[in-house]
Amino acid sequence: MEEKGAEEEELKSEIIRCAISLYQRGLMTGIGGNISARVEPGANEFWITPSGLYKPRLTPEDLIRMDLDGNILEGIFKPSNEWYFHVAIYKRRADVNAVIHTHSPIATGLALAGQTIKPITVEATMMLTRVPIVPFVYPGTKELGETVGEHIMGNRLLLLQNHGVIGVGYDLIEALSAIEILEECATMMLVASHFGKCEVIPAHDIELIKKLYKI
Repeated sequence: MEEKGAEEEELKSEIIRCAISLYQRGLMTGIGGNISARVEPGANEFWITPSGLYKPRLTPEDLIRMDLDGNILEGIFKPSNEWYFHVAIYKRRADVNAVIHTHSPIATGLALAGQTIKPITVEATMMLTRVPIVPFVYPGTKELGETVGEHIMGNRLLLLQNHGVIGVGYDLIEALSAIEILEECATMMLVASHFGKCEVIPAHDIELIKKLYKI
């Protein structure tokens, strides 16, 4: 039991580290965005960041433990008001153990212009096969949770129109990496579009890359 408790404390610390890293990179504002992770792979309970607290000053004790029915099991603060879509994702994706929501400025900006993120790097062909733009639904609502739940099937990332990005993964590092690669590609696309055409990796080369990396 002590070992399990130590693992859970480490998980909570990792959530905080992810939040600080995303804040430092400008992908989250101090009070914007949210992160959650199942207490262990496949579990029906998860830890999530609180609503309204300044990310760089969060501590593991500030996190809230919830179940997939939306019940608060531990924690003194109000959970992120986006907990609806975290629950919706966990219910539909047994392979997902971490969910990250950011307000990544360039990726979100491209979505505002109706531009999807394209496979322009090797990493993108592996991580960003498809990044749908989800029509605007008011944040923090059960309706948004249901909409995200429908769109997340078969996808690692979603762009929420006029809102931000959702990235999922088997663990926090996988979800974080997807978010980072998305913003990197968005930045490259923005630069390329300023000077000319943004070239993508041809479809046959994408297939070769997938075979090479056994995707």
